[in-house]
Amino acid sequence: MNESLLAETANPEQEHMEVPVRTRFWWGLGGFSDATIFYGTGSLVNVIYVNALGVNPALANLACAIPRFIDFVTDPIIGYLSDNTRSRWGRRKPWMLAGLLISAVMGVLIWRPPHSSGTYDWAVFVFLSVMLSLLYSVGYSFFNIPHVAMGYEMTTNYNERTHLFKWRFYAFATAGFLTPWLLPVCLWLEGNQAQVLKGSQGVIYVSIFAGILVVLAGLPSIFLCKEKVTAHAGEQKVRLLDAVKFTLNNRPFWLLVVSNFITKFGMAITGIFFFYIFVYQIAQGQQAAGAMYLAIFFNAINVSNFLAMEPVTRLSDHFGKKPTLLVMLAMSAIAYASLWYTFTNHANSFLHLWLPLIGSWSLQWPSLITAVLIGVFTNTMPLIKNSMLADVCDYDELTSGHRREGFYGAIFVTTDKIAMAVSLAFQGFLLVDSGFKATADFQSPDTTRYWLLALVVTQPLGFVVGIISIFFYPLSRAKVHRIRAELDARQIVRKGG
Repeated sequence: MNESLLAETANPEQEHMEVPVRTRFWWGLGGFSDATIFYGTGSLVNVIYVNALGVNPALANLACAIPRFIDFVTDPIIGYLSDNTRSRWGRRKPWMLAGLLISAVMGVLIWRPPHSSGTYDWAVFVFLSVMLSLLYSVGYSFFNIPHVAMGYEMTTNYNERTHLFKWRFYAFATAGFLTPWLLPVCLWLEGNQAQVLKGSQGVIYVSIFAGILVVLAGLPSIFLCKEKVTAHAGEQKVRLLDAVKFTLNNRPFWLLVVSNFITKFGMAITGIFFFYIFVYQIAQGQQAAGAMYLAIFFNAINVSNFLAMEPVTRLSDHFGKKPTLLVMLAMSAIAYASLWYTFTNHANSFLHLWLPLIGSWSLQWPSLITAVLIGVFTNTMPLIKNSMLADVCDYDELTSGHRREGFYGAIFVTTDKIAMAVSLAFQGFLLVDSGFKATADFQSPDTTRYWLLALVVTQPLGFVVGIISIFFYPLSRAKVHRIRAELDARQIVRKGG
């Protein structure tokens, strides 16, 4: 390595690539589309098909799991194609536009299943499996993978990457504030029939509104953000098998993947129980009240997450990404363990208020303690992880000589989805095993205790295992700076500097 060239690029702050605020905002707005697709439609599938339509939970959750297993094959291919696309519109944007349109259409059509003749209706199962596969394995992946990869390549600065992704997660958190209210709105649209229909009719109108939001929020990152295509114009395409080989040898990447997989699996395998606890324990079987309490709970998470984004970013600036992530993981374990005490229907856990224009308002306040902890610590982790993935791409470029943001983003998302898929495959069986009865207005104390116990065991345990994996992650701030300096020096050599 030429020492003079290394010295010329050794100070990362001098090479700080400040992304304009306008670009941050328009690109980050795509996070709103991401959250609306994934959590808007995704959060409604189980409660509509199982709780409202009476589809067997095992079949419904198996249908939800199938697209995630398909993603194991399709996501890396989409990432590979995105990395190697050469068009006048760039590498990412054609895929993103197609993804937005497919997601919006599928998000509406999914609520028109064939008539069900019973809880084991295989026609409904096939329909739901196909619709979800088109929604997530095609539409969502087409948009999400190139959009995140676009962010990875916007800047090469260690701290700036975290600040850039902060804008995406601001938009993500904003959507997270709205999506929990989709079910209450479905029930509100049904009026006096809500206790019977349970959202199955209102969801048709709500899905159209959500589809419009998905498209409007995603378009600015396509038409108002300039993609960095010149840096890759002369780069040779990488064969798919070579891309897989390079990825398998990237140790920092796999440590990050393992931590993310375990924590997501721990959260997802019993995550289905949140809705049922709020409806059948806290609200004691009242569908509208339970949906409202759950929406308030999620809103508290997202408001806390929104407010915590900047402090966590500054914490990462000061201490580094790895130490910050370790703190987030440890505190997340505490957050999820706390719900054993805060998810209660004791009379003292409710505040009865009167608000102007709204009237009488009931609030279950202890659950908000858990919500704030989750918002501050758990929901800020993706911000740090995505910034770390951009560093991993630098490490990969140093060893392979290629930029493959799309492929790495796809593999990371795929393992995330596999965690979801395996957990979804179990969720329905766990719900059945708990003694849940969709036709009953109330559930037994043994059933609700089963839900709570499952949550406080699996969720914290996943974070503890995630801590162990991140402890061995080798890319410190200093090492990332050295990698970046060598890459910049290589580029100067290539340019004849």
